[in-house]
Amino acid sequence: MNTRTLVLAAVVLVAGGLAATGAVAGGAVDGSPGEQSAVDPAAGQQAAVAQSSCEFPVTRTDVTGTEVTIDERPERIVALQPSDAQILWEIDAQDRVVGMPVTQYTSYLDGRSGKADVSGEGTVERVVGTNPDLVLAANVSDPETVASLREAGLTVYHFAGVESLDGIARNVETVGRLIGSCESAREEADEFRLTVERARAAQANASDGPSVLYTFFGFTTGTGTHIHDAIEAAGGENVAAEAGLEGYKELSDELVIDRNPEWIVYPDDYTVAGGTPYNDTTAFQRNQTIALDYSYINQPGPRVAIPVTQLAKTWYPEGLAEANRTVNQSDVPTPNRATAEETAASGPGFGVTVGAIAVLAVAAAALLVGRRL
Repeated sequence: MNTRTLVLAAVVLVAGGLAATGAVAGGAVDGSPGEQSAVDPAAGQQAAVAQSSCEFPVTRTDVTGTEVTIDERPERIVALQPSDAQILWEIDAQDRVVGMPVTQYTSYLDGRSGKADVSGEGTVERVVGTNPDLVLAANVSDPETVASLREAGLTVYHFAGVESLDGIARNVETVGRLIGSCESAREEADEFRLTVERARAAQANASDGPSVLYTFFGFTTGTGTHIHDAIEAAGGENVAAEAGLEGYKELSDELVIDRNPEWIVYPDDYTVAGGTPYNDTTAFQRNQTIALDYSYINQPGPRVAIPVTQLAKTWYPEGLAEANRTVNQSDVPTPNRATAEETAASGPGFGVTVGAIAVLAVAAAALLVGRRL
């Protein structure tokens, strides 16, 4: 496996996981990992009803097919990835966090000082040393690390990948249920959905949306990703998706030339270089580029609402102002509150059978774009 292949795999994992990875793990399609096939939906619905009071014990089935049972409200929580930490902060559970990645990708989280840094080498030992009641592991987390933590006797919930903005809201609700903060999690999820709905409403009177290319480190994003959904929610038309790309793919000069985007969007830790093919695009000729906060757009957490709003405000300022005045919580489509199984299968994930691939990919990712998720 050459370096460029490793880098592509790394970008895929860092951004949240792809169906290709799920396929390796067992032929998963449409966000339903193969290892989830034995789950009984009826039993999951009964469990969801029984646990609607947010009491303990609580049981949820994660992306690996493991039934994770939490007997008591966890007071010591480890977030393996920045997006895990972001969710905990947004639902006011940061005081219970004892371990997290203390890196540039969590620098925006106030009050992280004093938390054990579980990033880098020796993650398993560092996590075990915090003596946690619960470990939250976003999809990008190495399956072998998850397995090792479980072998050490820890309770770990491994999330599926996120394919959509509502998948983010459902993950917020899942975290809230797992840690006994259901009300604050539901409020955060509802506020997130309201912000997204207002962005969607901003484009109501527009006939056509602007054509948009999202690019980062030589890659782009097609359908089946939260970034694609963010672009569409804000009223843009993702040219990579229109070209038939799915997930995170290497960006070719031919695609840029053929699609000639009106806008180029990118994370602000990356610089779009001039020259061929970008100088010939409508976006460059009209100086229509947008830099988004890299932590907010890359991490599938509730702060994705910030770049969604930024994009909508750029493309439909009057429409967004009107939506902010007129669109209320009652206008948001009633969410299908996820059962344990629906939450676990909310996006393509990977099981322990792809551990070796994940290790190589994550190592390459650390060199290219860092541990963002």
